[in-house]
Amino acid sequence: MDQSAYSPKLSGEVRWSDNGQFCFFHPKLLPISFDIDETMRRRIDTAMVTLGRLDGKVSQMSEGERSILTLAFTMKESTLSSAIEGTGTTMTDLYRSSKVTEKDPVKAADNLEVNNYKGALDLGLSFVKRRESIDEGHMLRMHSVLLEGVRGKDKQPGRYRDSQVAVGSYGDTLETARFVPVPPAHIPWLMDNWFSYVNDEKSNALVKTAVAHYQFETVHPFRDGNGRIGRLMIMLMLHREGIFSHPVLYISEFFNRNRTEYIDKLNRVREKDEFAEWLDFFIKGLTTQAQSSVGLIDRLAQYRKDLLNEERNINTAKTIDMLFRNPFVRIGDISEELEISVPAATRIVESLEGRGIIREITGQRRNRLYVADMILDMLEH
Repeated sequence: MDQSAYSPKLSGEVRWSDNGQFCFFHPKLLPISFDIDETMRRRIDTAMVTLGRLDGKVSQMSEGERSILTLAFTMKESTLSSAIEGTGTTMTDLYRSSKVTEKDPVKAADNLEVNNYKGALDLGLSFVKRRESIDEGHMLRMHSVLLEGVRGKDKQPGRYRDSQVAVGSYGDTLETARFVPVPPAHIPWLMDNWFSYVNDEKSNALVKTAVAHYQFETVHPFRDGNGRIGRLMIMLMLHREGIFSHPVLYISEFFNRNRTEYIDKLNRVREKDEFAEWLDFFIKGLTTQAQSSVGLIDRLAQYRKDLLNEERNINTAKTIDMLFRNPFVRIGDISEELEISVPAATRIVESLEGRGIIREITGQRRNRLYVADMILDMLEH
């Protein structure tokens, strides 16, 4: 790490290891005070209004409609957050993998990573739904789920790292990496401070979430999975703070689309105390993604309404809802879930196929798989 690149007064300081072999960045304890000008305050207020509009829209839905949405949105966040770390899984891959065994070992491994992320997110949300504090035990359990059976499974899942790491490009050393986090011995008390800060009720929720994300990535407490756990904690903090009641925000899309800027903004806080610039980027991300979520919800809701308004058969209507939970479907899925005969399920499929709602994609005479292209296209884009 190049010590000369660092000149902060607020965010922390560069220190040298006990043996003097490398330098590292040591963050100051939270909270950290920095100036927020009137323009930034207005942007924060706008973000709160936009997030409130999103939460209000979802809260007014029926339980069944919310269930369909939250499943889709948690899968979308899981896919996009994992993509930042290099997985190639798409929403199409994820939905399809529940119906067809993936034969490509690389893609199968990527799918598992994304499913693990969703499992960790669901677990975390189950904690904060009970209005519990976000604590170390919760985070470590989520980390274990995240790395189970995937890349990083040999890097201490569910435990803080016990070795020094460097953060930069592939092949970087402690000397060449742009950023070197604290040695392992510093992690427990820095994380104790982090948990105290995120559970404090006094700070502005959006500012606190932005600062907490920066600090988490700076402490870098795990050998692997720091980026994904850090983004998971954004969702948990916003949920616990009451910013939204249901997980329908996919913030990782903004970070993934602006990946270079995202990493650079975090580094510039450490190097030059650019808290205001990081906060501006973070608030822009929340506002952009809240607007995106509202738009996607409206498109999905209108399409579902149009399909159901044209439908008088109760089992066909139930099948349409199945497609919103997973756009891929087999005749056997319909028969099993609706508890109807295979011939009856076949007639439903033929009806939906005739109306252009689904299409068959295997070309086989048996074990056919159908996809609702319109729904899948909305979720992918």
